[in-house]
Amino acid sequence: MSATVAPWNLEPISVTIAEATRLLGFKDSKTVYNLIIYQGKIKARKVGRVYLVSYASLKKLIEG
Repeated sequence: MSATVAPWNLEPISVTIAEATRLLGFKDSKTVYNLIIYQGKIKARKVGRVYLVSYASLKKLIEG
């Protein structure tokens, strides 16, 4: 038998706008949309009617 790695140590690839808003500590999603669309500080991709926000870009924004 081989050992497996516990899945709870994995980071997501992307999160929704609502989850990004919560993770960044903002009260509404307008700031997150602003950071994506107008400032380009967060990477996201629109899939259908939903934005998928790059988790790595959220970390990069916070860590500097």
